[in-house]
Amino acid sequence: MSADPGRSSGPPAGGLFEAIGLFLILRIALGLVAAYLWLRGGLPGPCHFELARDGWLTIPPLADEGPAFPILGVWQRWDACWYSKIATFGYEPTALSANFWPLFPALTGAVARFVGGSVALGGIIVSAVAYVAAMTGLYRLIGRDFDTTTARRVVVLISIFPSAFFLFAPFTEALFLALSVWSVAMARERRWLLAGSLGLLAALTRIQGVFLVLPIGWEAVVAAGLSTWRPWRDLHLPALDIGPLVRGGAASLGPLFGFLAFLVYAAAVTGQTPLDTQGAWGGKEFHLPWDVAAAAWQWTLEHHDPLQFVNLALLVIFSVLLVVGIPRLPIAYLLFAFPQLILIATRIQPIPLTSTNRYLLVIFPVFVVVALIPWRQARLAWAITSTLFLALLLQSFLMGDYVA
Repeated sequence: MSADPGRSSGPPAGGLFEAIGLFLILRIALGLVAAYLWLRGGLPGPCHFELARDGWLTIPPLADEGPAFPILGVWQRWDACWYSKIATFGYEPTALSANFWPLFPALTGAVARFVGGSVALGGIIVSAVAYVAAMTGLYRLIGRDFDTTTARRVVVLISIFPSAFFLFAPFTEALFLALSVWSVAMARERRWLLAGSLGLLAALTRIQGVFLVLPIGWEAVVAAGLSTWRPWRDLHLPALDIGPLVRGGAASLGPLFGFLAFLVYAAAVTGQTPLDTQGAWGGKEFHLPWDVAAAAWQWTLEHHDPLQFVNLALLVIFSVLLVVGIPRLPIAYLLFAFPQLILIATRIQPIPLTSTNRYLLVIFPVFVVVALIPWRQARLAWAITSTLFLALLLQSFLMGDYVA
């Protein structure tokens, strides 16, 4: 059974200024790389792929002129372009935009109104605030369950992960991580209204947010005193604290409500739900994990695709680490992480393990396991390797290649 450390200690103070400092360092570093590649020449314009291939009838504002391009426009790529489009025009019935969940583009559009209508800047501001909130939340949650040293390690490890630049780009990663971490933290602190509300918002950010039903629900079971009941040993229910069970159970429905609310809204506005549009984005089928792994390996060999190899290696490493971490991690962490790993490992969309390195970025419990490795040399090797691949994937992304 998983450990549940730190239940009696209060949340640690601080973390905000450390998160802001780390954000500034990384934001400047990423910006310098973008400026270097821009000065070297050859960077494609914003949304180059979507403009060429998707047949857009409406085009959102693009940061494609003057200094706006190296500062903002280089980050308007792939999914960021769809969020810019939704932030500008809403969900258009003729587009396939229902595949993209609404909270991030809604916030982007709201911020853009205060910055001259620039959805590129609006999205980057939303991600910036969300990054600081996510790192502060990790500091609070992990510092409470383990210690501040482990919390600091996790914050750094996530921030230098190979796909960590998505936390600073106008994508959903930072916002989803912030809402998920704080939702789990509030559930573990028995602040049910906040846990459920944040879980609802997470489910409006990405489809995986619906999985927050599980950790919030588990914390309600723990709070009620049911977590140690073994019906095959004792047929009699233990004494229950019904209040937390009711309040926590209601909170656990928040993510499910957010998930269903967008399905209804998307169907009413566009005639399609995100589940319907999956067919156009690569298919709705699920596959056995070993079949997905075999397909990814075959793709790597046939197409000489190093990114596919990286995705496969990371998925295997994350799966092993999470299994190894079962005795050390709170069950709520495991209930957040395992469903996401299983979903990644069973989908081929449109090629094996598409976007895997980006999806793994938000599975913070695995980074806790890495932070708990007792050998400093192993943690250092992980950090160095991660930073090197961060530089490689960042360059590919800025050059217009699809990396996640």
